[in-house]
Amino acid sequence: MTDAMTESTCKAADCDKTVRAKGYCDRHYRSWRKGKMGKPRHPSCNEAGCGKAPLRRGLCADHYAKHYSKAPAADVAPAS
Repeated sequence: MTDAMTESTCKAADCDKTVRAKGYCDRHYRSWRKGKMGKPRHPSCNEAGCGKAPLRRGLCADHYAKHYSKAPAADVAPAS
């Protein structure tokens, strides 16, 4: 590593700790990975409050299954 990289400080506001990755210190880098710091590391599910990565139609696997799975068939009277 070069001296410039070892002396870098975190790019988060009011943080002067040394950089771990992506320009953030350890604490802020972990927050960034969870999607809590600025630009998230991946696009997130379109469902409100969900931060998971989208799978199909802009939804994560859980929300996609909830919205697009086939509903159980209505109770049909057995044939006599």
